[in-house]
Amino acid sequence: MPSHDLDLPRPHGRVPGVEMEIYVDWEDPIEVEDPPNSRRPAVMVRMPAYVAGGLSHELHSLETIRGAIGGDCSEWAQVARALLAAARMAAGTDHHPELADLPPASSRPRITPGDIA
Repeated sequence: MPSHDLDLPRPHGRVPGVEMEIYVDWEDPIEVEDPPNSRRPAVMVRMPAYVAGGLSHELHSLETIRGAIGGDCSEWAQVARALLAAARMAAGTDHHPELADLPPASSRPRITPGDIA
């Protein structure tokens, strides 16, 4: 059974309480890995630059925690950096604290199972 039904209403709108819009792009499908060699509708997220910058810092924080406990965090760390770069580009000359640099990867703490109470 497919995970989506193309006959369902097509979502498009703002997220309550967050300056963000989420919708499905039915016109320009994205290439996907599963199923192989296929294209599917893309989920599109629109937000102001400072929201994207804040989200990049949230992603980076999650990856810092994941890396501290020994998890692989390379892919989402790349997403955080790319999102921050796009946010800065969109911001132009606007200045927002959310557009600050991400902490360097070398500043990640190492947590071992014995450290967790």
